[in-house]
Amino acid sequence: MNSAERRSVFSLAGIYSLRMLGLFLILPVFALYAEHLDGVTPTLIGLALGAYGLTMALL
Repeated sequence: MNSAERRSVFSLAGIYSLRMLGLFLILPVFALYAEHLDGVTPTLIGLALGAYGLTMALL
């Protein structure tokens, strides 16, 4: 690999790593926060987290 290809690979790897880090940082915090909201069921918490993950995957 030449330097331009190496730089591209490391840039893309960094972007995906930061996105995954953000996803896995929000999962436990949101689950704990959502337990204290009124009218929330485990299904709604799962749907909210799934929508967040799906949005991250699409973007």
